[in-house]
Amino acid sequence: MENRVSNKDVFIEQIFNASPEKVFNAWTDPEQLMKWYAPDGCTVHFKSINVITGGSFHSCISNPQYGDCWAIGTYHEVSPYTKIVFSLINADEYGKPIDPTEIGMDPDWPGETLVTVTFAKENGKTRMQLRQTVSQELAAKTGAYPSWLQILNKMQILLNAN
Repeated sequence: MENRVSNKDVFIEQIFNASPEKVFNAWTDPEQLMKWYAPDGCTVHFKSINVITGGSFHSCISNPQYGDCWAIGTYHEVSPYTKIVFSLINADEYGKPIDPTEIGMDPDWPGETLVTVTFAKENGKTRMQLRQTVSQELAAKTGAYPSWLQILNKMQILLNAN
């Protein structure tokens, strides 16, 4: 796995006290995703989700303070227990892509990013790396980076409970 950190991309690395199979399944099982794939105080639901290479999703993260944030995406690669690559596109509730500024996002935020998540077995645990094709500085400023940290912390708690 590559450890190079670039300000061109969001990069997060975490160790999970679970097998790559369990961590991968947390990313691919819609029932598990609904338990952790939203920042603190928020909930997520899926209008549709098909986690296979070429599959897609249409999701909504509901935030009591800021309202609903809809997204769509395509799974470009789903390699069991090793890698998931998906696009993340700001959308409306009907699945139509929208300009992020229309929902109050930073004008520099791209309408589409690519998220790559890799899983590697390490000493009986899993090293997970997440990259998103947006500058870490912009992601920190907009709240996307801290949201990823909160989401992954919720996933850590869920996996530790099982």
